[in-house]
Amino acid sequence: MGAHGLDPEKAPASVERDDTASRLTDAKRRTRFTLALLTVFVLWVLTISSPYTALCATRAPSSNIEHLQNDGMSVYSEHRFYHTFSRVPDHMCPSVVPGTPSYSGYIGVRGDSEDSPRRTFFWYFEAEENAADAPLILSFGGGPGTTGMANSMLGLAHCRITENGTVANPNRWTQKYNLLAMEHPVGTGFSYGLSVNNSVDAAHDAYDFLQKFLVSVPHLIKNKFVITTGSYGGTYAPVLSSVIHENNKAIARGEGIPGAAPINLESVMISNPFSDPVRWFQWLLHYRCELHSVYNETTCAEMYAKLPGCLEELDYALQNSTVETRTHAQDICIELAIGDRHGTMSEDIRKTCVPDDADDPIDACYPEPLRWMNDFFRKNETKEALNVPEGVEFQALNIDINRAFQEYGDRIHPYHKLYEPLLADGVRLLHHVGMQDANCAHPGTLSFLKLLKSPSSEQFRTANDVPWFTDGKPSGTVRVSGPGGAGQLTYLTYNDAGHFVAWDQNRETKYVVEHWIDNEPFV
Repeated sequence: MGAHGLDPEKAPASVERDDTASRLTDAKRRTRFTLALLTVFVLWVLTISSPYTALCATRAPSSNIEHLQNDGMSVYSEHRFYHTFSRVPDHMCPSVVPGTPSYSGYIGVRGDSEDSPRRTFFWYFEAEENAADAPLILSFGGGPGTTGMANSMLGLAHCRITENGTVANPNRWTQKYNLLAMEHPVGTGFSYGLSVNNSVDAAHDAYDFLQKFLVSVPHLIKNKFVITTGSYGGTYAPVLSSVIHENNKAIARGEGIPGAAPINLESVMISNPFSDPVRWFQWLLHYRCELHSVYNETTCAEMYAKLPGCLEELDYALQNSTVETRTHAQDICIELAIGDRHGTMSEDIRKTCVPDDADDPIDACYPEPLRWMNDFFRKNETKEALNVPEGVEFQALNIDINRAFQEYGDRIHPYHKLYEPLLADGVRLLHHVGMQDANCAHPGTLSFLKLLKSPSSEQFRTANDVPWFTDGKPSGTVRVSGPGGAGQLTYLTYNDAGHFVAWDQNRETKYVVEHWIDNEPFV
């Protein structure tokens, strides 16, 4: 690794890059791949178009962007970058504690200019209690290409989305913690500008954003820093965490980016992730055919026959990583995920969806809160309150970004192995997953965590899954390893949650997050 973390021009061998331009030739499979692996939220917005797509075009990996002005002054220490920062009217996100502030704005990231803007949108929710010293939680979306505002509106922030707008959230994470919702990568949500097609370049953009945000809110630099995300965020998170961690070490050696400050990365929290492509596909049928009857016997037999070929292609792509091998593997393997579920919703198997249009089979298959959220952010009143520039439209999913990441084969990388040096250096890792999710199913998550090498890996593999409770009722199980009350490498389940754990189990996730960040035992 270079002095500034994952070198965007030469990633480490475990996440080798290939800049060769390539496209999937089978448009039908490409569409099916998107439908199968994105969350229901992503699926719904595939048909949404935006008049601002001209500023959201993707580009090939290109990270020769200097962090110094021509005069040699640091862009960070001199605050010489595009930024806006304004108080959001309280009624836009009401709090249980009236007057608790939130702020929104834009920050120009690497390569930003007036002629070619690259601007990341954020919404910062200040903690109700001791905001100056409270930990800072960074939240972003998955997709790839989905908005980073979703998690905050589904249960993390002061407020919670309803059919009629936002209401105060009694189970907000922001009672004790500062929350920063970031659009990631550039081009999602309200952000705009040239985007990227891979998690490494996206992570360097996010690191640049964080440095500039902390210049704007300098009292947060010293505070504990926690990353939270889910779904495809499980692919983003280890890369961004590594970029932060490696840059911290470079700064300590006096070799960091001029003006950059160390970010106090303490832990990472991931819900229902796509992280390890091999374990995701390897265990998918176990969940859908053995633990549950998401597929019927005929479909299960057909899919099991395809599994060996999928695993073989994945193995080859990971050993011989090129755009062609990666996209070929994902084309073969996606067949396992697109079998007939006979109306069962993959993101929550307790629910069914009956398409109301044969030509649009996804129309009826998404949770209502996600529609409410999309309506909320598209209102002129909301955009004015958040100081969104005229002409910028909310993009719940930027399909161009999604397609570009697919065509690069970004998800067929062993990015999850980047957790190993983080764990070795003391960064804590929590995976908390809903048991009712057949999309990013829990067996694959537990499997890849068991195979991670860490100071507590042996303890993790042999640990018991212990029941944990809220209000005296069993809520799931937890497996803890390593020092501290909440552990260093921890796996926790929610009995009654699907893919969207913060929405399905709002009260329980608040309990989990507070115990995790404060490093207190769950049981």
